[in-house]
Parts: sequence; C-alpha cells; structure tokens
Amino acid sequence: MDIELKKFEQLKATGELPSPRGVALTIVRLTQRDDVSSGQLEQIIKSDPAFVGRLLKAANISGRDMGRPVASVPDALNVLGVVVVRNLALGFSLVSGYRSGACSAFDYPAFWTRAVLNALALQAVVRSTGVANPEEAFCCGLLSEIGKLALATLYPAEYSRILQDLNELDDSAATTSPEAYSAALRAREQDAFALHHDDLTAAMLSDWGFPRALVEPLFFRHCPEFSGFAADSRGERMLFAVQLAQAITDVCLAEPEERPALVAPLAGRAVRLRIEPEVLENMIDGVMRGWGEWAGMLQIGVQPNVSFAPPSSVFADLLRTQQDPAAATGADEGPRILRVLLAGCDEEQRIALSAALGAQGYEVFAADNGQRALEVALSVQPHILIVDWQLPELDGVQLTRALRDTRMGRGMYVLILTGREDDDRLVEAFEAGVDDYLVKPVRDKILAARLRAATRVVQLQEEVRRDHEEMKHFAAELAVSNRRLHEAAVTDPLTGFHNRRFAMDRLEKEWASSSRSGRPVSCMMIDIDNFKTINDTYGHDIGDRVLISLAEVLNSALRANDIVCRVGGDEFLVISTDTDANAIRACAERLLAAAGQTQVESPQGPVRCGISIGVATRDASMVSTAMLIKAADVGMYRAKLGGRARIGEGPD
Repeated sequence: MDIELKKFEQLKATGELPSPRGVALTIVRLTQRDDVSSGQLEQIIKSDPAFVGRLLKAANISGRDMGRPVASVPDALNVLGVVVVRNLALGFSLVSGYRSGACSAFDYPAFWTRAVLNALALQAVVRSTGVANPEEAFCCGLLSEIGKLALATLYPAEYSRILQDLNELDDSAATTSPEAYSAALRAREQDAFALHHDDLTAAMLSDWGFPRALVEPLFFRHCPEFSGFAADSRGERMLFAVQLAQAITDVCLAEPEERPALVAPLAGRAVRLRIEPEVLENMIDGVMRGWGEWAGMLQIGVQPNVSFAPPSSVFADLLRTQQDPAAATGADEGPRILRVLLAGCDEEQRIALSAALGAQGYEVFAADNGQRALEVALSVQPHILIVDWQLPELDGVQLTRALRDTRMGRGMYVLILTGREDDDRLVEAFEAGVDDYLVKPVRDKILAARLRAATRVVQLQEEVRRDHEEMKHFAAELAVSNRRLHEAAVTDPLTGFHNRRFAMDRLEKEWASSSRSGRPVSCMMIDIDNFKTINDTYGHDIGDRVLISLAEVLNSALRANDIVCRVGGDEFLVISTDTDANAIRACAERLLAAAGQTQVESPQGPVRCGISIGVATRDASMVSTAMLIKAADVGMYRAKLGGRARIGEGPD
C-alpha cells in the first residue's frame, strides 16, 4: 500500500505538503503526548469558537441516541474521544486553510464539496453496517482525496496543465464517467510525478496516524483485486463501504440527466453490503441534508449542480428497479455471449435481423435512431455494432465517429449497412472508423460470414485485454515485491524496527527539514544495561526476549511521530522531530520509568530490562547529524558511568 518511502520523505521534507495550522496544529501536537489532560485539551479547543461549533455539531450527530444534546466541550470529548477530536481538528483546519491556492485549474470549492459529501456518505454507510467507527470514517472520508490537494499545492503549474488537458477532452474516455476520469487523472499524475494522488493520500493519512484499517480500503478502492482482503472480512466490507460512499457522492454531484447511468453500480454496491433500497434512499436523503448543514458551517461555496433537496421519487424508483445481482457480486468473468447492437433499419427488418442474430447465439439490443443508439451503446457497451447508414438524428457514420471518440467505442466492431457501393462514400465510412460494410438487402449467409470475422476480431481483442490485465497484475506484484525487499533491507527482523541504514538516511532528511524550517530536532541513544552479562548468564534466547520486551516498551511509551531504530546489538536510536531539549528530557524520563518496570522471566528467575539513555538536541554548534549523534552517545556513556538506569546529556 505504501508509496516508495524515499519519495514521500522527499515530499514531506519540503514542508509544502498540506498540514494543519493554528489551534488545530496545537491540538494535533498536544494529543501526541501521553500525559495530556482533558483540561488542557478543553482549554485549547475553547480558544477557537469556530472549531467548538463544528465539534459540537459532530458530537450531537454521534450522540443523538443519548437523549440529550451535547452542549459543552467536555461532553463532546467524552462522546467522540481524543483521537476523533484530533482528526476533526486536522480535517477542518485543512478545509479552512486551503480554500484557494496557486493551481489555477484546480477547483478548490468543488474539491471540498466532494470531500464533505464523501465524508457524510462514508459516515452514513459505516453507521448502517457497523463496520467501523462512524466518526473516524467521517474524518477519513473528508480527507480521502487529500493527495489531489497535495499535488496541486506541491506542483501548481504542472498539475494545472494536467487538469486543463483532461478538461479539454470533451467526449473522451476521461469524461465518460467519474471513475474513468479518475483513472485518466491517476495515469497522468503517475507519468508526471512518479506517483498518483491515491498513493499520496495513503501516505499522508498514515503519517497523520489514521488507522491502517481505514487507510487500506481507501487505497484499494480503485483496484480491489490487489487488496488481499479475505471474503466477507472486515477489510473487504470496509472496502465495499468506501466504494458505496464514492458512488453516493458521484450520484449527488451528477447532473439529473447523468444520474440514471450511475444508479446501477450504486445499487450493486449496496447489495454487497446487504443494504436494502429503502435504506439506501434514506441514506442519500440524509447525506444531502447533512451537506446543507455542513456547507454553511464550513463556509464552503454551494456548487451549481448540488441541491440540498433529497432525491426525487423518480430517482428512488430507479434505485429499486436497477438492482442488478450480477453487478452486486462484482464478478467480471469476461463476455461469454457477445453483445450486438442493431441500430436503424425499418421495424420489419430489425425484427428479422434480431431473430437471425439471436439464433446464432448473440445477445441483441436494438435502437431505431442514432441518438438512442448512442445512449444504448454507452449503457450496454456492445461488442459489435450493426448500423444502418441512414438513421434519424445521427446517421451511421456520425454515430460511428462519436463512438470512436470514446474508449469503449474504440474496441467495438462496426458493420455498416448501405444501399449502394459508392467508393467515395465507403472511403468516408472507413475513415470514420467503420470496420466492414454490407449492401442491402442483407443476405443471411453473407451476414453470418461477416459476423464470424467480427467475432474473431473481438475475441482477439479480448485476449489482448486479458494479457494486458495479466501484465498489469504482474507489474503490481513486482512493485509489491520490490517494496517488501526495500522494507526488508532497512528493517531489523527481531524487533521490527528500522535498522542503522534507515536511521542515518532519515536523520539526514529531518536535519535538512529542520535547517529550512528552524524547527528543533532531538535524538536519544538508548543502551541496555549489562546486556553482555544477560547473554552470558541466561543465554542468547533470553537476551533476544529482553530486546523484544524493550521494543514493546519503546512502541508503547514513545509518541507517534518518534522514529525508533535498532542501530547496534543492544543500542537503539530515537529521532524526535519538533522536539526541544525539555520535551526530549521528559520523553526520556517517561521511557526510563516504563523500562524500569519491565522484566523477562527465565529458568533462573526474572531478568530486569534496565536501560541508560543519552539525549541531545540540535544547537548552533552542530553542523552535521554526526555531531548530534555524538552528543547523544556522550550522554549515554555519562549515564553508564553515573551508575546506569539514568539519563545523561551530551556536551554543553
């Protein structure tokens, strides 16, 4: 799931990634401390009246079954919990801080419109299915495409050109559907920046501390086949919830005339989560009403095509009638019966041709004019189009040309029917994209022979498509293998911490970031007391258990933004960003106390896991990371000389 570590760290080191500001940043940092009290958090929250209002709104939605309204910050904290409050602060700060930007083609209001709708939709789906915490889902849904905003912020000019190019593709694959547009955008992002917005979203959410159980389904929503989730597992159900929320958002944002085409996938995804059509209708109504309330509170400009009114009864009827069991299973086994669209001809001839095609095993669709044929083609995506040259509204050549401008239509086999063999007219037809022609009146044997040729072409295209999918699957597996190899190269197998090689690279990046921003950076050098004696007395297996126990202590006692690495047999390096001398000392004291209470059982009795810690903070005299590490090292040796199980500081 993770993008290449080095690439993300480079982007993070620029300091330009979207990040919380003001009170929200204080809340995020405060909640990273183990010793934070509710009183401290309340005091910070109350300093921002706008955030208080939004927090109470979220708490009242979550606690509506309590029987009384949530009217105070302490009550809101009790209802939501510290983690949700932190994530809400993060999300709302980004909404407020990035209403506009330097990327001219990036529609910032439309981005946040979609983000809030998606947040409400995911919250509603999760609340209905019970697959996750609804409030955490709201926060995750709000930031589910934050990678787009990040790319617009990091590369405003380049990203603007990409968006302009896509917007200029009038009737192409990029604008056929929201899903097709998103796929085209990801492909262009990958070419331009060596990563796409889904990669960056997953990395940013993980870096902000969002749970993997929510981040993974978001990342795999466009490629569920690579998720590895077991059937009917919590991960798979969360993936379905994310996809359904996305479909609800697409429907809410679509123009009324575009909605029917989006209803079938919407209903199919609801079936996978066992959500009845009536429940889905109420869910969409609630999302639209909630959008009206949140849009005003977050001061998001209303988009022209977004209505606060619930879906009409016609839309509700579409939800009920377009439930498709095949779509609900998500199965795509490839076409077993070729679909043929018969466009035009007089009614008697259409009936005769339909019967002949049906007898040959084809699934037949019919349309009596060019415009209707175009709509049916975009809906059913036939493999073969048999079109009369003379058609009302759009003639056969115009229809072919329009379909060839779409990705779906490029692979369609087109057979045009004409009343006369005129060379110039036939050249015009072939230039428009026609594959073959038949002269009317159509003879059954000739039609059958032409269709056999068409079938061979379609089957060859299907084989090419399957080969392409296999190559994509192989490339994805290879990328995963490469990431695993990279992770193995920088990971200590015993403790699961990163190794010395990673530690040195990461410290260099944090040092560079500190040089640009002026933010403090500190480190701790930790050494296990009497570790050689433990190995000699109790054996190396007990020594390994001591190392593992200490690793667990480090995981639980340190903060989320602290980076722990095993740099020697019994030595650990902790890199602490945005941490001054007082903060690193307090962190070391907390760690020392936790380690002092830890022991490992052995046949000879309990073995205590004492440690000595050296701390150091970057100051003006230090010109390199080596000097920072050396200062921490000196502090650790001073702690050893002072009697062990204590904290030492490097040179003044």
